[in-house]
Amino acid sequence: MKFIIHTLVIALIAFLLGSIVPYYVMMILIGAVSAWFRGAAFLAFIAGAIGVASVWVIAPLVIWSVSGSDLPDKFSQIMGFSNGTILVGITGVMGFLIGGSSALTGNFLGKLFRERNAGY
Repeated sequence: MKFIIHTLVIALIAFLLGSIVPYYVMMILIGAVSAWFRGAAFLAFIAGAIGVASVWVIAPLVIWSVSGSDLPDKFSQIMGFSNGTILVGITGVMGFLIGGSSALTGNFLGKLFRERNAGY
């Protein structure tokens, strides 16, 4: 349950702040959230990766399907791809790696400053 809430909070941050602040500010906030959520490093990475990647894939696809624009196809042709879906997929992979890395860094930073058990 904690993993699902962690993922949803990260996705909410990515969705609400994605168009307002630069991505590196958003990643710092995702790291802070992951430092606050205590847990395993692997789960923090997966929560950040899924949260950011889902927003970075679903939002462009919804905007693209609602507007019916051919702009993604034109951008993908400029970049040398066959269609705009590949461009959205690359964006999703980038969001997966960047979001996961930010959450993992925040998790490790939180563990660094957390008090350890001193009982030997």
